This record gives sequence, structure tokens and C-alpha cells, in this order.
Amino acid sequence: MNTRIKDTDYAFAVARIRANEPGLLTESDLDQLISAENYSSALRMLEEMGWIESEDREDIDAALKRHGMRVWELLNEVSPNISVLDFLIIKNDFHNIKAALKSFVTMHVTGGNQVLTDSFVSPSIVYPEMIKNALSLKKYDELPDFVQDAINKTYDVLIRTLDGQLADIILDSLALNCIAERAENTGNDFIIKTAELMCVTANIKIAYRATRTGKGREFLETALCVTKTLDKRQLLEASLEGMQELIAYIESTPYKDAAAYLAESASAFEKWCDDLLMSHVENAKYICFGVQPLIAYYIAKDAEIKSMRIILSCKHNNLPPEAIRERVRKLYV
Repeated sequence: MNTRIKDTDYAFAVARIRANEPGLLTESDLDQLISAENYSSALRMLEEMGWIESEDREDIDAALKRHGMRVWELLNEVSPNISVLDFLIIKNDFHNIKAALKSFVTMHVTGGNQVLTDSFVSPSIVYPEMIKNALSLKKYDELPDFVQDAINKTYDVLIRTLDGQLADIILDSLALNCIAERAENTGNDFIIKTAELMCVTANIKIAYRATRTGKGREFLETALCVTKTLDKRQLLEASLEGMQELIAYIESTPYKDAAAYLAESASAFEKWCDDLLMSHVENAKYICFGVQPLIAYYIAKDAEIKSMRIILSCKHNNLPPEAIRERVRKLYV
């Protein structure tokens, strides 16, 4: 069912987002963190910025996850219809389906120990515990249709083959299709375009990794999703022909700028993908009515969290500032 509301219905939500935008990181903030003397100094700066508390030093990953969750809680509080933003987080639901299925199969089929809680990620549309309980009871009626469909398409694969990688491929493909479908159902051009960029960059990543690891046609047929602006069939055939052919094909598409980054390294390409999405949403800062500022704020915070992880990891490994600057993501402000 299409979910359509007027742009003016977002007036309050946009006002709240604008009130929070001054808290977004600036280039100066990043420069200070990058220039920090060491890992401990960077953590101290994060405390001063209000990103973490002193007790968070023992588990920075958990602290950053909580930071991301607070962003979604804000959007959930102010949005007139949070479901139009589902496409931003639905990939987390598919991750949680993976975690729940693998843990269930490990415990009930191979006799291993069940480890679940630490594998779940947030925010998500469905509470992970609901998926866990449904699997345990083999009762899926209370789960949303997309979760039931995902379980039905992967449960038998795991039970029959114990091939976790195949299950991952199936679920990742279902996630991409679900992102595109949810976006399309909103009828909002900005959301549809945002989802298209998410799916296209994911497809290129899949093709790139498949080429590097020698994956075959069956893998690509399953893993790639259909997109409007990058032909799945041509991408698949180029991937099968080799890295040079793949890069040459990308150069012939609207995403030709990606070719140089693919040729450089996987990490350079990952950064390009995130920066492309940021470039798409950055004009939302000038929009007063509509869902665009909410989407842009979520993507901005997600990019900040990625940059924080990169900076802290680099500091922990004593990388020089110039190496860190090459990795951090484009900012919204």
C-alpha cells in the first residue's frame, strides 16, 4: 500500500531536525580528531564533544551503536509516518534474520551453543527477539510478511546444506529488493532516488568482490538486484569477464566516476559510495517542508559514525593523519 503524506506535514519534524543539526560534526571537528596525538587523546576529544561518556572507553563499539540508535529514536519521535523511512534501516532486519537463523541451526542441527544477542543490530523494524522466538516456536504468523518470506527462502537452505554463505547471499539480495520496493511504495521521488543509489552501489560492490574471488554466474544471478540506472545483465557479464572488463563497463554508465576508485582499492570505492549518497542528500539542508531533511540527517549521522570508527581504528593502529584523511567520509555540514 502506498504511503503518501503532504510535505507540509513534516514542518514540525524538520524544525526538530534543524535544531539538532548544529550538533553535527564539522571539518574542524574531524581535523582535531585526526590530528590527535594518539588513540587515548582521540577518545578524550570524543568525550569533550559529547559523543561518549568516560565509562564508554571500555566498549566504544557499543557506545557508537547507542549513538546511532538515538538518531533513529529522534526520527521515530518526530516523523509523521516513520514507515516511509523504513528503507534506511531494513537491511538491519535482514542481518538479524541471518543471526537468528544461523544461531537456531547451530543449536538445533549441529548441536552447538546458541549465541544471539551480540549478533543483533539496531535500529530495526522488527524486534530481533520476535524473530528469535518465532524460530524457536516455528510460528511465523506474527512476523511481517517480508520476514516470513526471508525465513521461508533461507531456512530450508541452511537445514539442507548448512551453507551459511549461500543463506547470506539470498538474504542480502532480498534486502536490496526490499529497500527498492519500500522506496517505490512511498511514491516519493527523493526516496526512490536515494534507494536506487543504495542498491546500485551495493550491486557494484557485489560484482567487484565476485570478480576478485572468482564467483560464477549462479552467484551473481542470486546476489544482484534489478536497478533502473545500472543494467543487471550487463554488470553480471562484465564481472564474469574479469576486472578490466568490469571497470570498463562501469566507465560506460552514469556511475563512471566509480571506475577510478575500483581500480585503486576496495576501501577507496567504499568511501566513494558513501560520499555519493551524501552528495545526493546534501541539498536537503535547504528544504523546509518534506521528508528529505530527515533522510539526510540519518545518512549524515551514519557517515559520522563510520568516520569515527575509521579514525579510532587508524589511531589504534598508529596510522599517520594523511592516511586517515583519505578514509574519512564526506560530511553533511
